[in-house]
Amino acid sequence: MDASRHGSSSHRDCLADNDPSTWLAVRFALFVALWCAALSLPALAASRVSVQPFGGSETEPLRKQVASIVGKHGFRVLTSLSTVSGTSQYPGLAKDKNLSAFVVADVVERGNRVSLSFLIWQGIDGSVIGRWEVAGPKKKIARRLAKEFWKRLGPAIAKAIAPPSGILPPAPPMRINAGTPIADSVNPIRGPARP
Repeated sequence: MDASRHGSSSHRDCLADNDPSTWLAVRFALFVALWCAALSLPALAASRVSVQPFGGSETEPLRKQVASIVGKHGFRVLTSLSTVSGTSQYPGLAKDKNLSAFVVADVVERGNRVSLSFLIWQGIDGSVIGRWEVAGPKKKIARRLAKEFWKRLGPAIAKAIAPPSGILPPAPPMRINAGTPIADSVNPIRGPARP
């Protein structure tokens, strides 16, 4: 019984060790982990997303609302791109503009009602990674977008991947191993090699 108590107290002694080098190592490891996490956050927040023109006569306020929702979730939103003529253009455009996703919507207006069909296109390969359709009275559609857009399409936007940049990083220094000296070579100080 005393041995089991000794085993648990030695475990406690290890945790309560007052050795400064142990605490220094723990603090250093924690600092490094937090520093690495802090450095990775700006990279995630810097993802760029294009919110394409929706089309339709009264859709610009809805487009601005969608751009605002995406921007509030840490993405840099680009609204200056015009609508593309074909989906095969998305990967090239994504590479040129460093975009991870495109938000595209088709709008159908019928009297007092509006219907929006959203597609999220991934930048790296131009594939559709998210879909959502919403319809309702024109007066209430903005409220539905505010409540449901990010719940429905946010995960797709967050997982979208931008194509690799065409800009090459600086090359690392080149190290050349000249190998071992050749036996027949001439040493300028000693003269020719002797057998």
